[in-house]
Amino acid sequence: MPLLAVALTAHPYAEPFWARDLTALVERLAEPPVDPADAERQRLFGDVVRFLNCEPLAPLRPEDSPLAPRALLRLEVARRGRLGASAAASATLWRDVLTPDFFRRSALLPKDQALRWPIEEENWPSETLELRLRPSSCAQPVPATDELPLLTSELEREVDKALGAEVAHRLLYHRASRLLTLGRADEAREVARRLSPSAMGTAPRPLGQLLRLGLGIDPPEGYLALVDEPVLAPSRLPIVAQAAAHLSTQARWREVLALTEPYAPGPEARASLSESPQRWDVFYRRALAYQALGEREPLARMWPSVFPALASAQEPRVEALRGIALVELARGTLDAQALTLLRDLGPSSAFPQRLATLGGLALDRGNVRLALDASERLLLEKSALFRARGHTLRAEVALASGDAAGLTRAVERLLLLRRQEHVPAKDLEELDRVVLALAQALVTASADLTEARWRPLLATHLDGMRQAVHSRHEKTFPALLAALEDRGPQAAAKGKRLEAFVAVGQVAVGAPPGLEPPPPLSVSWPEPWSLLALPLPEGSWRDWFPREPPSPVSAPAKTEVPHAP
Repeated sequence: MPLLAVALTAHPYAEPFWARDLTALVERLAEPPVDPADAERQRLFGDVVRFLNCEPLAPLRPEDSPLAPRALLRLEVARRGRLGASAAASATLWRDVLTPDFFRRSALLPKDQALRWPIEEENWPSETLELRLRPSSCAQPVPATDELPLLTSELEREVDKALGAEVAHRLLYHRASRLLTLGRADEAREVARRLSPSAMGTAPRPLGQLLRLGLGIDPPEGYLALVDEPVLAPSRLPIVAQAAAHLSTQARWREVLALTEPYAPGPEARASLSESPQRWDVFYRRALAYQALGEREPLARMWPSVFPALASAQEPRVEALRGIALVELARGTLDAQALTLLRDLGPSSAFPQRLATLGGLALDRGNVRLALDASERLLLEKSALFRARGHTLRAEVALASGDAAGLTRAVERLLLLRRQEHVPAKDLEELDRVVLALAQALVTASADLTEARWRPLLATHLDGMRQAVHSRHEKTFPALLAALEDRGPQAAAKGKRLEAFVAVGQVAVGAPPGLEPPPPLSVSWPEPWSLLALPLPEGSWRDWFPREPPSPVSAPAKTEVPHAP
């Protein structure tokens, strides 16, 4: 048992306090202390009375005793200053303290010991007021303060020594969570490293665990154990998002779907721009899971609930969702349903670009028909830039199918567009990049085109591209032509590396597509209900009364006061 608990055993002041009888407590404090230990108890509960009456508490000196519980009273006063007018409705003990009838503030003496009559200004000559409790000041405004400067390492050590680990670690949690709320994550992390969630007690333990997880101190698999914790129910979605992201890194896709099912988009739960990035991330993880498991039908049913609702969003996870949708579309045909989804992905100005991307993805998967359909639609666009992408896609289809004549037509039309058509100056550089990308594609494809007719033809097209683009790109082509010819190492000046240019084709390196990281954990960190530690009659301590709707204690009519006979 902590030293303070031993010192405060069996004292007479705890009983009226825990009975919520403030007048009885004042009556007992009126008696002179019987010994030094009793004097310490009186100092503590004298502070308690002033605390409950919202009266100022004098600063403590290092030699004041008992120091720790009295310092916690001052800590709570500072917290009220931070909470301000919201304190009365907050999930803290101030909701009780600021409720006028939570404590009995009028004496209830037996009828044979007191006479009662309405309050009146005139007093009898021998009349005295036996007990007197100052009127509460709790209705008065309080100055703005903050408890964080009082949450020091010195207080932490004093509390740990006097009151035990549970109170000390509860303060550590509060200090770290306040620092994190204020954006001082590095300081919060240093404090939280000293925090042992198991030492906080059973009920608040999950709060400490979540804090350490959110600060990156503990490994992310810890989120899985917190998903169903009742105390964390208001923060369940952010926790689910973090847990699902962790499961995704381990390809535990069935578990991802089961965990995120309550947040699955559907006809009754469509996505919304007003929703948090955590919910968007859940949609993303579910799409990844369906894709990895090859479950195309539930993935297809998911899209109408996500797009076009998120069509204007540019958030990375929404972009990743668009990417998954395009990969799935690349497996099929460019029918009306596919075009609808392609437009719904949004924004509308990006439709031609997404069409070009879809054509490239289709070609990578050998879906030549879809690639050609995409190129035809691109060639109908007003923008020269997107028509250029249509010609490029046609050229790549011809390369893939070994159609030399088709390749020549596509390249000639692309270069004609570059030379003759009026292209806005802002688009010229982008158009040159389209041409350069096709030049690279020609060289890459040459590794698989082994017939003798292909190398001269490709070299001719490369030279035509060199002449068509801006002269600043001239230096790009010698390396491409050398790779096309599989030119060996060339002589180099002394001290320079030898350079060789070889076309090796398209190489799959086996790296999986990157997963988007989850959004940072963003929760409203719950504050401890109480920062106090007050002794019970038998000597142990408790932080405050149980968290439940209080029933007001009975009190005499406010128009009466007790008088001694």
